[in-house]
Amino acid sequence: MDTIRVAILGTSFGRAVHAPGFQRHPDFELVAIAGSDVERTRRAAAELGIVAHTDWRRMLDEVKPELVSIATPVHLHHPMTLAALDRGCHVLCEKPTALSRWQAAEMRDRAAAAGRVAGINHEFRFFPARACAVAMVRRGEIGTPRRGEILGRSPIWARPESRGMTWLSDRARGGGILGALGSHHTDCLRQFFGEAVRALASLRIDQPRRGVGAAAGIATADDACTVHYEFAGGATGLVDLYACAPYRWERFEIHGSEATLRWDETGYRLWRIVPGREAEEVAIPEAYALPRRDGDHPLLAPFEALIQRLGRALRGGPLLAPDFDDAVAVQSALDAARASSESGTVMRVEVPAPAPSG
Repeated sequence: MDTIRVAILGTSFGRAVHAPGFQRHPDFELVAIAGSDVERTRRAAAELGIVAHTDWRRMLDEVKPELVSIATPVHLHHPMTLAALDRGCHVLCEKPTALSRWQAAEMRDRAAAAGRVAGINHEFRFFPARACAVAMVRRGEIGTPRRGEILGRSPIWARPESRGMTWLSDRARGGGILGALGSHHTDCLRQFFGEAVRALASLRIDQPRRGVGAAAGIATADDACTVHYEFAGGATGLVDLYACAPYRWERFEIHGSEATLRWDETGYRLWRIVPGREAEEVAIPEAYALPRRDGDHPLLAPFEALIQRLGRALRGGPLLAPDFDDAVAVQSALDAARASSESGTVMRVEVPAPAPSG
């Protein structure tokens, strides 16, 4: 069976995670990579033994990949996805999906009309602790799910010199911690509680100065956020992120009527807590294990789990999840959170309906 030819757009996360993930999978052949920095793109292509391009549209026309993997700043996701779909390519897109739910919905509808597989890279779904927790909750092992809480601290912008001005600091290009990590965490809460229907949020910029000297700038995208979701079934969820801390720490808790499940940022250990007892570590089944190699990026193993499913979907197997329906749902929740922060009021989560077929 022929391999699936893949081109990557983006030379940062695309080089660090997407490229080795595809090169290790026997169903895929990585053939090209495109980036805006000429030397960086040439260096990445040389290391990978593939073709380099600095004009991504020209690359799509000349290389003619079957799958395009998009790992660029957010404002480019919408035009790149549409261009790839218009050329008959399947698409895997990084999160957050787009600048708005309307862009995300157009991406979803264009993929459906073209009959192409379209996936969103919520690879956090495949960390063993989370995958096991989802299965346990769906089997009723914590009773009725009532509440989810996700707290995150990271040193991305602890000081002005921690990280210079990039698209992550620019709201117009889709930057901000809500999109960067809050998109993953919103997707996490959806797996346990279904779709969010309302959001009350506060987005903040606590460390506005980015970089030093002549390259310094002022951020316009959030580095801290607190989002409270209400879900259709009555459960609630909290996402609280602060990217100006001097350390990294995350905790995930899913509370039910009978017990709580808890895991931390590594995603490889899970605890179950019942009233009146000490927390007990859960033995995670082998089915959720992720093979890890020394020196790998920490997100490479869950990304490999996602592209295993992508490969099967492209061969006519089970439909890929997470897909662009998930992408639109998450983007709609993020839009509601941003609107809530701006208005100071609770906002409904409004998900654009799919375009009529035909």
